[in-house]
Amino acid sequence: MKKWSAAVFFVLFLCLFPMMAHADRVPSIVLDGVAIDQKVGAPAENIGKTVMVPIRIVSENLGYDVKWEQATQTVHVQKGSSFIAMTAGKDAATVNGNVVNLDAPPLIKQGTTLVPLRFVGEGMGLQVGWDNRTKTVSLLSIPPVVEPESDSDPVDPSAPVGLSELQSISYSGDRLIIATSGSISPKVSSISGPERVIVDLPNTTFAQTFVQGQASSPDGSGQINILDSALVSKVRFAMFSSSPSTVRIVLDLNQSAVANWSLGENNVLLVDLMAGSEASEGVPSLPEKSGKAVVVIDPGHGGRQSGAISVTGAYEKDFNLAVGLKVKALLEQNPNIQTVITRQDDTELSLQQRVDIAKLNQADLFVSIHGNKFTTPVPNGIEALYTREASRTLAETLHKHVLPVTGLKDRGVKVASLHVTRETTMPAVLLELGFLSNPSDEAVMLSESYQNQCAQAIVDGIIEYLSMTNRVS
Repeated sequence: MKKWSAAVFFVLFLCLFPMMAHADRVPSIVLDGVAIDQKVGAPAENIGKTVMVPIRIVSENLGYDVKWEQATQTVHVQKGSSFIAMTAGKDAATVNGNVVNLDAPPLIKQGTTLVPLRFVGEGMGLQVGWDNRTKTVSLLSIPPVVEPESDSDPVDPSAPVGLSELQSISYSGDRLIIATSGSISPKVSSISGPERVIVDLPNTTFAQTFVQGQASSPDGSGQINILDSALVSKVRFAMFSSSPSTVRIVLDLNQSAVANWSLGENNVLLVDLMAGSEASEGVPSLPEKSGKAVVVIDPGHGGRQSGAISVTGAYEKDFNLAVGLKVKALLEQNPNIQTVITRQDDTELSLQQRVDIAKLNQADLFVSIHGNKFTTPVPNGIEALYTREASRTLAETLHKHVLPVTGLKDRGVKVASLHVTRETTMPAVLLELGFLSNPSDEAVMLSESYQNQCAQAIVDGIIEYLSMTNRVS
């Protein structure tokens, strides 16, 4: 009898031991299939029935900026126009100006703010999961459909009843970027004495998150001093009228400039400035032709549109931008070419906005830069896509230059119905510079040497094409 009892006890011990080991295990966090390093601060923790995760680690791995306000014990998380604020001990947070109830209040542990897992999913647009057996938090970002690029742009849910809210203002590369929560009807004009460009947004007010994060006064007014532009010295903003509620943004100029603007379906207003004397009056204006060949470089995706996610978790949008900026820098060395780039940072643009930028700048050619992806890791290689017959020569010329320097498989020059190559009016090509879903392609695509080689080859192809069409010598 005693031997039988001892055997039963031994079996029960073996069964219980793994459970005891799991109970002591620190929960791991896996983002898009890649484990996040939690060595600094407090790790994820299962408290009662609520899984709590370190908000800073998760946010920064998703590209958010995180700021801690010691006086109020509040953490601010921001990326583009998305803004989240939460305070330790309070069971409600603010997401883009809206109050959201939490499963449990944030808590401070080892200098780390832990927040409920479900809130992270809802506030950041992630799919979340919890495996109690392995103590694993899974986070999955939700990318758009992979290439070929869809004709439909992401559209926000129907605008809220009442006023649209201005969420962010930024200025970079002689481009003013204004993000709002709903539909707007901008009025852009210019005045002299001194030179200024005026952007009025009727039926618009400042979002509370903007007032808290970017304005310098409680009424939303403030200014941005511009140090790296030959055209603009300062951007000022304030409420211009209360009936109707109108936000006014003023660009103080160092010289007269033409304002070309484009409004996307995602409620982002772009105002591009070029030295000139005939600014717009409420409608998009066309710049004067300088005699140079105008080349538009379009780094695909951006903002919420991450594009393909590589086998190691890199975003296609970052690859596209890295190559695009290198192409821009090389083209700017040619005195006969005027270079326009659709985005210089993580700005989100609609497909139509990219087309509009090319049309407004009266481009001679348009090159969109992308990385490819497939549902399996097998496909690989380089391809050039075009829609209209007028773009075929450009596609063949670019492909001829890019393919040899990459060393990747030749997938050819193909016809595809893509918005940016179909709706543009000048020769337009979309380049797929390898498959981020293929381990071999991805390994070289993420290297700077490969990106430099691609950029130089693209520039060589552009120059050859322009010389063929007598646009440059």
